[in-house]
Amino acid sequence: MRVLFIAIFVLGLALLGMIVYSHGLQRDKLELTQSRDALTQQLSHRDQLIAELNQQIQTREQAEVALREALSQANGLVWQREQLFQRSRNDDPLVKTWADSALPAAVSQLHQRPAFSSATDYLHWLSASQRLPDTRQSPTK
Repeated sequence: MRVLFIAIFVLGLALLGMIVYSHGLQRDKLELTQSRDALTQQLSHRDQLIAELNQQIQTREQAEVALREALSQANGLVWQREQLFQRSRNDDPLVKTWADSALPAAVSQLHQRPAFSSATDYLHWLSASQRLPDTRQSPTK
């Protein structure tokens, strides 16, 4: 009877150990499932970000192509205007003389700007600058 009691006790301990081990495995399985779900969600989010970035890249590439085409067209127009200017300048000696002459002093002064070390210096220069004459008034006023 003692042997039977010890055998039942040992089997009970083994059963208890198996139950504890089973609960541990179930807990591990739950943790792994949660980890898998979190990783799946992260991968999904990453894939979505990659798709958005690819879309942005395509949009930027299309914008770059459009800008390059616009630049090419603008360069073509500049070249055409330069050719037209050169032709008109070479055809008319008065235009050539006018184009080769220096600008009047008042116009040249409009293009002169001192070097500035800060925005404050620029603002002081602006406030100290002489105002241009009003073209609607006579110069005697």
